Amino acid sequence: MIGSRLADFLRRRGDEVWILTRHVAEQEFEVTWDPVKGIGDLKRLEGLDGVFNLVGEHLADRPWTKARRRLLLESREAATETLLTSLSELERRPKVFVGVSSLGLFGDRGDEVLDDDTTPGTGWFADLCVKWEQAHFAAAEYLGARVAVLRMSVVLSPTGGVFPLMVQPFRYVGGWLGHGRQYCPWISIRDCVGALIHLAENEDCEGSFNGTVPEPTSNKEWLMALGRVMNRPVVTHAPRWALRGALGELADSLFLASVRAVPSKLEQTGYTFLDTDAEETFRWLLTDFEDGKGRNRVERRRRRRRRRGTARRQSSS
Repeated sequence: MIGSRLADFLRRRGDEVWILTRHVAEQEFEVTWDPVKGIGDLKRLEGLDGVFNLVGEHLADRPWTKARRRLLLESREAATETLLTSLSELERRPKVFVGVSSLGLFGDRGDEVLDDDTTPGTGWFADLCVKWEQAHFAAAEYLGARVAVLRMSVVLSPTGGVFPLMVQPFRYVGGWLGHGRQYCPWISIRDCVGALIHLAENEDCEGSFNGTVPEPTSNKEWLMALGRVMNRPVVTHAPRWALRGALGELADSLFLASVRAVPSKLEQTGYTFLDTDAEETFRWLLTDFEDGKGRNRVERRRRRRRRRGTARRQSSS
């Protein structure tokens, strides 16, 4: 979702964009790579100005079993090391390396205001995020590149991610998660892409940056805004015990933790947010989704995943 939007934006302004894919390359701008073996046709990437590293299995797809935890870590830490090892073989190496992480690094911190330099929290997910960021920062050694990392919050897009899933229950009645008082960091897809490009182009941007709106709001306030946009009452909630029972630690780390993060370094280095008001942001997201553009893109993406899944099963049989 993020990579597609980022690539589209860069191409529209005239940049040449290459996509590394784990699948069979279908487009002339795609290069096949393996998170274990590395990049196939590496010579095609000579002369890159920069790299955006969005690698990693989805965090919220399923409960964090022992096997799932191992996959979440390896698909970030080990895969990034493989990527850097391949890129280090280029004669002209990229000058900037932009990675992503998660604001889950801070853990559940209640009402504490968390800026970019606040120390990480504790627990498995916080530890994962620390290792994730360290993997990106190794690009300074492997490539001699400037490294910046955007710590992601919930990314709202009409074409995928959490927003289409949020819309469905709100067609009937809205609700918040847990007690609803936890701070819920979020960012629009437009600002997510804008922040990534800002980090790539601004020479002053180095280190880790909180990627969230400037004014944190509680989960209940956030979802009340969606209820107003959809003209639906927000009168119920998903109990903490039910979320924990269904999702385990995933629920605690991603849905119930209070993360009152602020994007101090993004603003200090000159980034101006496009979307800061939850109600206005939900309004344009819903408009784009309902006019068919968002729904059609979501469905096309699902069909591509199904086709690629079939191809992988056939090739392995």
